[in-house]
Amino acid sequence: MLQLEEVPDYLPCREKEYKQIYDKVKSAIEEFSGHRIFISGQPGTGKTATVRQVVKNLQRKIMQKELHPFEFVEINGMEMKPPEKAYSALWEALTGDCIAVKAAEDLLSKTFNEPSQRNPIVLMIDEFDAMVTKTNRVIYNFLEWTTLQDSYLIVIALTNRIDLPVTMLSARSESRIGLDRLTFAPYTHTELFTIVKSRLEGIELFENNAIEFAARKVSSISQDARNALCICRHAIGILESLAKTNEEINNKVTIDIVKDAIKKTNTPWSKYIRKCSFRAKMFLCTLLLLRRDGNLEIELKDIIGKYTKLCRKKGIQTSTCTELSNIAYDLASSSIVSMDPSKDIYAQIKFNGNEEDVNMVLSDDIFFRDLVK
Repeated sequence: MLQLEEVPDYLPCREKEYKQIYDKVKSAIEEFSGHRIFISGQPGTGKTATVRQVVKNLQRKIMQKELHPFEFVEINGMEMKPPEKAYSALWEALTGDCIAVKAAEDLLSKTFNEPSQRNPIVLMIDEFDAMVTKTNRVIYNFLEWTTLQDSYLIVIALTNRIDLPVTMLSARSESRIGLDRLTFAPYTHTELFTIVKSRLEGIELFENNAIEFAARKVSSISQDARNALCICRHAIGILESLAKTNEEINNKVTIDIVKDAIKKTNTPWSKYIRKCSFRAKMFLCTLLLLRRDGNLEIELKDIIGKYTKLCRKKGIQTSTCTELSNIAYDLASSSIVSMDPSKDIYAQIKFNGNEEDVNMVLSDDIFFRDLVK
């Protein structure tokens, strides 16, 4: 229940925002009309979780035959490099066919311009700001398609940047396209307490003051609900370890256990790794797996080979040798790994005593969890 991807039946402290999104999306589906919703707010304010809950409950309406069926597609802007990759990602999600970017763009344009018996499409683009470019051609295309009479396309764009529509769209364009804007305010410590408590309903594993302490600590630093869930999840792991070695241990998470969990989840390295790009995390994941295989001397060329295999396994586009070399140099310059750049692909790469932090952060990420578990 504390996993970030878990979609609870009820999401507390976002009732107002939930209703606004639910009503707009439901209305667009019923009317077979396009729509654009722009949701902004700092990380961990419940944007993604709220949209997922809206979709989950609308899908229940379909099962109850109270709503026309619709397709739901979720993509992450951080993984759309270049942004044009979003065309292929959407087309593959809708049809199962993996095709070239240009072909996907042409087919999507044709599909959205022609009348048909298609189901409406709800497209959630998380980390929308990662797709911003000088021309914003991809973003404009998606927004333009929602204005077409026969597109039935509903775009929900999520971003951490509140100013994005202002900097991205001209006043004339925004007025013509007609964005619905919602801003998610940071959580208070009381709201963070309520969120964690609701996830643990019926599960008596925490003392109330331990949850209260975690909520206040997170509120004073980031107001990020994901951090509160992460801390409490690691606190359960610590309790489990203690219970295996000490029969006298209290069977509940206490403030002291939460303090221990905070130390382990908020190390400088873990904070840095969480902020790394998707490709950098993939690089660190590759190095971690090679270390687990018993390789003591790992060269950049070994990482490049393993990285490519992992990308194929996951069905994602790989990176070039140059791109991976640049990632290695960036990680080395940040001291997260050590290497001798002068040796190029033969440079040995090692963790700088932070292997445990890498494993912990990647284990919390739904994409990497099955690779590092």
